[in-house]
Amino acid sequence: MESNLYQAPDSEIITPESDTSGLALYVVAPWKFNLLFWATLGIYDVYWNFRNWQNQKDIRQKKVQPVARALFSVFFFGSLVKTINGESEGKAKPLPVTTMATLYILSYLISTVSDRAAANMETFGILDLISLALLPVTWAVLFKAQKAINLSQGDEHGLLNNRLTLANGIWILLGISLWALILLGLASGYFPEQTDSFLSSLIETVS
Repeated sequence: MESNLYQAPDSEIITPESDTSGLALYVVAPWKFNLLFWATLGIYDVYWNFRNWQNQKDIRQKKVQPVARALFSVFFFGSLVKTINGESEGKAKPLPVTTMATLYILSYLISTVSDRAAANMETFGILDLISLALLPVTWAVLFKAQKAINLSQGDEHGLLNNRLTLANGIWILLGISLWALILLGLASGYFPEQTDSFLSSLIETVS
């Protein structure tokens, strides 16, 4: 029976990352992409953009600044989708550039505005949940782009980058810690008494 290539491998999870630097775009297995995106609350988006632009710079000799384009991806995402379509020509259905760029930009802008507004509020409210609620939108856009990237590089299942590295593991642990802090913050805002009781019990157990 054929194995499911979208599932994580059973063994040898932590290994050196396969060399994908010779490819025009950043190939990664779907399961690994999903794990890193969600474990890091979408922060993986920055690295993902960086690697794609870095590969373009190295292989296609494009005069771009990968770090700047990653940090300010909201201004360059449409260009990246167009680049993916150029690499995918004849190999995959073209991505809807306007739709994907619009969703990506709106998700970023709404999240940024809501986070800043929530930071100025003394009590928890719906604004504290907007960024988390929009994560699936960003994920859907990036995952669609990743599938097209894999096809364009002749590696649909991302087998060249199908293992977790030590660096990946560290980021996952940091991401889990961030998730815990966010959930704890939300709990203390909506259920202060129960949260205080839980933390007190936890401290007593540890000490």
